[in-house]
Amino acid sequence: MDRQLLEQKKAELIKKYGPWTGHNIQLPGNLYTIGEKITGDEIKLKRNIQIIADATQKPLNQLRVLDLACLEGLYSVELARQGAKVVGIEGREANLEKARFAKEAFGLNNLDFFLDDVRNLSQSKYGSFDVVLCLGILYHLDEPDVFYFLEKISEVCTGLAIIDTHISLSAKKTVGFKGQKYQGKYFREHTPWSSLEKRKKALWASLDNVKSFWPTRESLINLLANVGFTSVYGSLFPPDAKEPRDRVTLVALKGKKQQLLSTPLMNEVKQS
Repeated sequence: MDRQLLEQKKAELIKKYGPWTGHNIQLPGNLYTIGEKITGDEIKLKRNIQIIADATQKPLNQLRVLDLACLEGLYSVELARQGAKVVGIEGREANLEKARFAKEAFGLNNLDFFLDDVRNLSQSKYGSFDVVLCLGILYHLDEPDVFYFLEKISEVCTGLAIIDTHISLSAKKTVGFKGQKYQGKYFREHTPWSSLEKRKKALWASLDNVKSFWPTRESLINLLANVGFTSVYGSLFPPDAKEPRDRVTLVALKGKKQQLLSTPLMNEVKQS
């Protein structure tokens, strides 16, 4: 696809859906979706691609990756261009059409996009994945959806999940789920009287729920352990100097629980 045709299709998308809001992708012909500059999300892209490479210790072209709430497709496109088999799920048509535009520009047959609510995720519907990206979506879900969603991530994940999310810095609310208590706070996504149509047009908010539940860092780690991940690590490098205090990147690994021989009493201790 030559630059003139790309420019034409880009202009048509902007006319219909508005300009790109977050993912600045360099397309063929040195055409950028936003502009020839670093806009911010590229820093997280660099961090997460490095996490995947380091944590899996495999060439990216040997991985099957799920990109949840993939927005305009930056992470999906990058991983597909690196050779991974990628599935991107996005709940808003405006974002998905822009992501598909980038896919077509590069001719990525190893990348599939689906218009769907991430809360519909299941192994029977989408299969299993070596890597699951949960970037910038968890903090848009209310309870109990946030808990069920992480259960579903664990269900489809065979290797690692990267969770990039806002957290609560204080334990203002305590919420129960399957016999466990989790602390955090509520965050307002929309006004209660806003229409569903208006909520869907708010590209940087939840699809429909009026509020979301942000767990504390400790509760989020406990939740990841309770849904089946065996190790959870915080990512500190590559750094993001602009990352606020209430945002974290956690790397959750699915492995086999190890039994201790020298201190067997610890095998019965519940860590969370």
